[in-house]
Amino acid sequence: MREISYEEARSLRAAVFVDVRAPVEYFADHIPGSINVPIFDDEERALVGALYRTHGQEVAIVKGTEIAGSKLAGMVERLSNIKGRDIVIACFRGGMRSSTLASLLESLGIPVLKLKGGYREYRRYVRGRIDSLEPAVPLFVLHGLAGTGKTRIIRKIGNSIDLEAMAGHRSSVFGALGLSPSSQKMFESLLVERIDSLGGHPYAIIEGESRKIGDVHMPSRLLERMRRSSGILVRASMERRVQNILAEYPRDADPGSVRNIVRSLANRIGSRAAGTLVDLFERGEFEDFTALLLEKYYDPLYAHSLERMSFIAEVDAGDVDEAARCVVETVRKRI
Repeated sequence: MREISYEEARSLRAAVFVDVRAPVEYFADHIPGSINVPIFDDEERALVGALYRTHGQEVAIVKGTEIAGSKLAGMVERLSNIKGRDIVIACFRGGMRSSTLASLLESLGIPVLKLKGGYREYRRYVRGRIDSLEPAVPLFVLHGLAGTGKTRIIRKIGNSIDLEAMAGHRSSVFGALGLSPSSQKMFESLLVERIDSLGGHPYAIIEGESRKIGDVHMPSRLLERMRRSSGILVRASMERRVQNILAEYPRDADPGSVRNIVRSLANRIGSRAAGTLVDLFERGEFEDFTALLLEKYYDPLYAHSLERMSFIAEVDAGDVDEAARCVVETVRKRI
């Protein structure tokens, strides 16, 4: 079978990466756009690993072969339906799992490639990129108080970088509610892929963020580039901001989680305000809860840093479509 490096695979016209690792491995990080066709499920992977540690390689291989043998027909059927694309098979380190499936497919006349070094080689590529990562095009940054609709505007613009979507987090103390946060590795994979995809565009637009979005860390080179880039201030009325936040966050969030988060803010906003917020939330008075949270916590947190910034334009986000149009128009006049 033919092996191919990740950088070589990137140059293929229509590659599809088939990741045969277990779902838990795939969920933690994978090549963006790849499909997961696991040889072992999570429990089977754990079993084979335990056998390897306790009984040795031979026993683990026998059990692994037994498990894989029962699944190969279904995997072959699924992959044989991929037409007109270069199939690249990958496992963790380019070893037995990918070799087994690639050899079988080739014996059946289905041409495939095997990713040299597997996921580990791909991860090495991402690590090599992340410390020096920045767009090769002019970058413009949206700033504004919480709830002004910056993320909504970003998602209306095609050549944007949606950091919060990649992180699986809204970049606030309540940001993980109702979402599945990304791992640091997955965030970096998505970020590298997105920035690479913007190379042919005349500009890129990104939302201003701090060093962390939830638990994931921003690359220092990209953060520095964002600080040097032209900023656009997004404004909205308090009423609009409250509605934006209520539309974005789940109403059925776990009450205990919300109470705990609010109480953790007591040192910053005071015990009385924290108690009022808890009472408003428990009574279902979500608009008043959100408005008070903005007034007591979010606005004081961000207003000072915004006052020290300069902006090339200000945009009213009362209408998100119009706001997105204004952002794009402003950017096009500056490039």
